[in-house]
Amino acid sequence: MKKIKLLFFLTVLISVKLTAQTYHIDTTSITFENKLRPCYSVSYDADPKTVKKGWSKFLKKNYKIKTKGIGLLTDKDLVNSQDVTINSISDKRMNIYARITDFSGGSDMKYFMSFGYDFFIGPDNYAKEFEGMKKLLNDFSVEFLNKYYGNETSHILKQIKHYEKDIKKDNKSIKKNVRKSRKASSAEATGLEARNNTHNGDIKSTQEKIDALQKKLEDIKVKQGGITRN
Repeated sequence: MKKIKLLFFLTVLISVKLTAQTYHIDTTSITFENKLRPCYSVSYDADPKTVKKGWSKFLKKNYKIKTKGIGLLTDKDLVNSQDVTINSISDKRMNIYARITDFSGGSDMKYFMSFGYDFFIGPDNYAKEFEGMKKLLNDFSVEFLNKYYGNETSHILKQIKHYEKDIKKDNKSIKKNVRKSRKASSAEATGLEARNNTHNGDIKSTQEKIDALQKKLEDIKVKQGGITRN
């Protein structure tokens, strides 16, 4: 009975791990123009510049909106789009802001919007529009993270393939040295054996790198499974 309970507990833990959300959107506030403004906050594994580029591409592709503050010659923490319309949020003209900074090896994004100069959208004054903002952020997060983790997977697979080629070369050299040692003198055979020891050490080191990359692939798979709207 104890074994059954333990197995059930472990199964629950694994299930929770596999279904854990990869990103979580929080309602918070940000200081902007010397005042606290309502905003949404979300963290990603990607670095800030990658997130800013993804945000810019998302707004341009889906809403034909240009983003200022990120480009070939500029990379600001605060990116923005001025005097735009997103009908799913409001038919009024709006300003969009996103402050994206380094956070725990990834990035933290604070996202907020306003109608004109000092009418910032929040849960108290523009509840419907604020919910529309969250929908847009969810849309971006799902699209961006799927692409980001897909690119990460592709990059890791290329690295693994490169390391596998290195192992193949080392194994080929080992076999060649073994054949040579059969006809070599004692001194030459000792030298060939030393070379093979080096090759075996390289193989072990390279295999450890492959194992680490395969672990990363497993982690990415779990995170991809956890990309759910919230």
